[in-house]
Amino acid sequence: MRFGMRTGSTALVGLLFALGLGVLGTAAVADNQTPTVTPVSTDKSALPYKIKLVRLKNTAKTLPNLQGFADGHVDGLWVIIGGRSNGLHNFTDSGLKNFPPRKQNDRIWVIDPTTGNRWSRSLSESSLNEDQIDALSSTAMESVQVGNRLYVIGGYGYKRSVSDFVTYDSLTAFDLRDIVLWVRSPGKLPAAKRDLANLIRQTSHSVLKVTGGQATKLGNRMILAFGQLFDGGYGDPDFNQVYTTQVRSFRLRDTGKTVSISQIRRDPTAPNPTDYRRRDYTLVPFLEMKGKRTVAKSAALAGVFTETTGIFTVPVEINRRGTPSMADPSAPSTFKQAMSGYDTAFLPIWDSARKKSHSVLFAGISYVYYNRRSKTFVEDAQFPFINDITALVRNRKGGYEQVLIGRFPKVRDADGKRLRFGAEAKVFIHPSIPVTGNGMVDLKALKTTFGVGKRVLVGHLYGGIASDAPNGGNTVASNLIFKIYLTTR
Repeated sequence: MRFGMRTGSTALVGLLFALGLGVLGTAAVADNQTPTVTPVSTDKSALPYKIKLVRLKNTAKTLPNLQGFADGHVDGLWVIIGGRSNGLHNFTDSGLKNFPPRKQNDRIWVIDPTTGNRWSRSLSESSLNEDQIDALSSTAMESVQVGNRLYVIGGYGYKRSVSDFVTYDSLTAFDLRDIVLWVRSPGKLPAAKRDLANLIRQTSHSVLKVTGGQATKLGNRMILAFGQLFDGGYGDPDFNQVYTTQVRSFRLRDTGKTVSISQIRRDPTAPNPTDYRRRDYTLVPFLEMKGKRTVAKSAALAGVFTETTGIFTVPVEINRRGTPSMADPSAPSTFKQAMSGYDTAFLPIWDSARKKSHSVLFAGISYVYYNRRSKTFVEDAQFPFINDITALVRNRKGGYEQVLIGRFPKVRDADGKRLRFGAEAKVFIHPSIPVTGNGMVDLKALKTTFGVGKRVLVGHLYGGIASDAPNGGNTVASNLIFKIYLTTR
């Protein structure tokens, strides 16, 4: 959820897909977490793969235009819940204009990426009450999939029963195969399950009242990292905004009939706005070497906003207890992320031969962009939309580097303006691709399965915000799909 610094108004732009839009204005120069960033390398020869995006055509008229949604996958199908159908929010003094309730996604969508077919069903076609429908229509929810179950947490949206915007404090469990049937073929469900209210399980707790954070599972604990509580309309004079500045974790018990949380931890217990005042960031998995074995952890990359309205640059690593740690930002040797600092679509890759974790970051919103004419990297305090694709690589000793590896293919609107993608978009790994226990593409197994030097369809990228300019342009929610091809070296 982009609660940003820009000012703007609404507009229309002739795109291949007609949507509600937001226009970006000028940002004030802000102080980032660190005064400098680590230089980005253009030498990709050492990477054990190449990445190429190819647009999947003939889908723009059929797929929903969405960003900021929760997502799951089962049997080659995608399940999309919540989010918004417009682009970047507006910046007026009216919450209703900035986050129009009519743009909240109140349908559950099922998408087949191989054909571009989609099915949807309104949440109101059930006995869910009004508050439940509004919560599941919110944006910037946190979500995590465990097996074939999807857990959706929090989110921000308009709550009709109080006539105001709120951050929700609920956790909802979905059995994805049942949800697909409820949307596509409800008659195939047992009679007792044909009502969505009988398919989901919910609980609520103040620790879950978060939007703009990220969720994952490490070991036997659910991780709810950073984010914020935002009550009231964005732009309204009486809003209440509080960053969590902590990692919250808990045990989740799901019996299939009820769901509950216990053993709640908050780390740190006292607010730490200097290091952890973060939201709208990217949470990536990685594997850390402990002797000869690997341990699954997560890294929170960048995010916003510092207390001086800048961007964070130093990654925060999170272990299975939900304990965050960060390298000293003032140390010259500490890695400071330059590109793709907002919530960005990513592809995680594990290279067991070199004991390196890779996160391919698909553009989005960035502090630094690459000028191809001058062949230089340029800092921009307005945090522009970009098309640059980078690989963030963590080595076995815990060091990081960022490498420029490509950019999105050219997609132009009806006015001939090139669009920029990646922000708030999602990557779905193809079900045929071998992955590690924490969901990373297993490069060694990929080579064994498909052969070295073969171009393999490893996944798809869908949705998010598309912008027709780095700054000051029109934005929309994208409905495009890009195929992600990986070629091993």
